[in-house]
Amino acid sequence: MFKRPHLRAAKRLVNAPFTLSLLFLAAACNPGGEPVASDVADSPVDSVESAQPEGLELPAVWQTKDLESPIASVALAGAIGSTVAVTFEDGGLQFLDFEGERVTDKADMAVSQVADGRYMLLQGTPVTIFPGITSSGDLSLYIHGGELDAPLPLPLDAGVDGLIEGLCSAGPVVDSDGVMRIGFWTQEERRQLHTGRIVEAGADLILLLNEPIAAARDISACLLSEGDAVVFTEPVLAAAEIKHRNNTYRFLLDDLGGYSLSTEAGDVETFTVHDGISVRPPTRPVDMAATGDARGGGYPGGVMVIGGEDIRGAHTVTFVDPSKVTAEPFGYSPSE
Repeated sequence: MFKRPHLRAAKRLVNAPFTLSLLFLAAACNPGGEPVASDVADSPVDSVESAQPEGLELPAVWQTKDLESPIASVALAGAIGSTVAVTFEDGGLQFLDFEGERVTDKADMAVSQVADGRYMLLQGTPVTIFPGITSSGDLSLYIHGGELDAPLPLPLDAGVDGLIEGLCSAGPVVDSDGVMRIGFWTQEERRQLHTGRIVEAGADLILLLNEPIAAARDISACLLSEGDAVVFTEPVLAAAEIKHRNNTYRFLLDDLGGYSLSTEAGDVETFTVHDGISVRPPTRPVDMAATGDARGGGYPGGVMVIGGEDIRGAHTVTFVDPSKVTAEPFGYSPSE
């Protein structure tokens, strides 16, 4: 049986008041708001394996210009400040908008991976926050707002001894979830998912940890849905979720570059991403992310981003339109 989570000791964000004060001095206070959270609580996880039936096609509709270095991970923050975060194998971090244009230059920040972020008001200032893993295996937040040239890193005490290996995140569901929810596992304990929530406490950001949740096999990816957390095992390399019109769709990328789709009904189907008029999706995808809240990018059915190397050997982020799945009038029905 999995243990239900309960709160453990809070962990303080290192130098949070000082670093946040720099942000609020530098950020331009443009108007903005927060997405409204729903009222579904977290629940224990199950271990899920990737299935491989035959699938459908989704169109690649846009992509970034060629990026400087091989991509390590991609993540999304939806809402008004829709942003793509990209990490590179050399430790660099760059933010882009949903049109693929640069928000920040690539910065050497010794970060290995990012998870989905959130646009919000932090102490009255509109910012975008992404959680990530540093090159040394620690947790950190990366905050951007206003006229900052690069995100501000805020080291985060994960409350574990091992090196952080993988990470997932999601927005709050209830008020007590605070800024965002996160889940992670370590190199030493690949069968335990640590979950928690980051909350504001005055000028500080505090991580509240739950009891670790056991998985049946080594974790290779995770998702934090509104009602539960889900872990995935090999060959799943990355998992992304879109909630649209009260339906939830989970998109999976495996370590051979194959894609599959899982619906709330439990149906699983493979799919391919086909070329656009001038868009060539990665032939060697390394990571994917998705959101149903793409107000800043003109994607009414949500959007997926896939990072990797294309047929030319160039490193790009490709934008994929999932509307064939998410915008069907009565919900998506898998092929027989």
